[in-house]
Order: sequence, then C-alpha cells, then structure tokens
Amino acid sequence: MAAPTRGDLPARVVGALVFLAGVLVIFVVLVLAFRMFQDPNLGVRAGAASPTATDIGVGFLRLLLRIGLLFLGSVSGSLIANKGIRLYFAGLPGRAQPAEREG
Repeated sequence: MAAPTRGDLPARVVGALVFLAGVLVIFVVLVLAFRMFQDPNLGVRAGAASPTATDIGVGFLRLLLRIGLLFLGSVSGSLIANKGIRLYFAGLPGRAQPAEREG
C-alpha cells in the first residue's frame, strides 16, 4: 500500500485558474453571440439604397464565418475548462496516478 500524499496545492490553484479562464471564454462567446443576434440586419450593411444580391451574399458569408468562430470559441472554452478540472483533481491528496496504458 502506498503512503498517502498531501496533495499538490499549486496544481489545484492553477487548475482552478485554468477552469475559470475556460468559463470566462465561454461567457465571452455567449455575450458575443447575444450581441450578434441582436443585430436586425445580421451583418448586411444598412444603407439608403436597398442591398444588392452581392451585399446579401457577402453578409451571409460574414454571418456564417462569425457563427463558425463562435462555435470554435465555445469548443475551445469547454476544452480549457475541462483541462482545468482535470488538473485540479490531479492535485487532490490521496489521488493515485493512473497506470500507463499498454498498446
């Protein structure tokens, strides 16, 4: 039986900070999405004249790009938060390190 360890306080602190950074990234993505969908024109430049087909197409592509970037940001924030949680729990006292997998 292995001797119990006291835990790793710096790993827990860094893990908590990384988790909070991931949550902050997700929060920023949600705020950006909320602001984006409050725009009634959805990226099409509103002018005096009615928009042309080119303006509508460019606005649609810009909208798709922004949605893709929001998706990428939300996935990134989730992965960052997950790494923070794993680092935090790895620093808890008495936690045995997992054996390396063979194969």
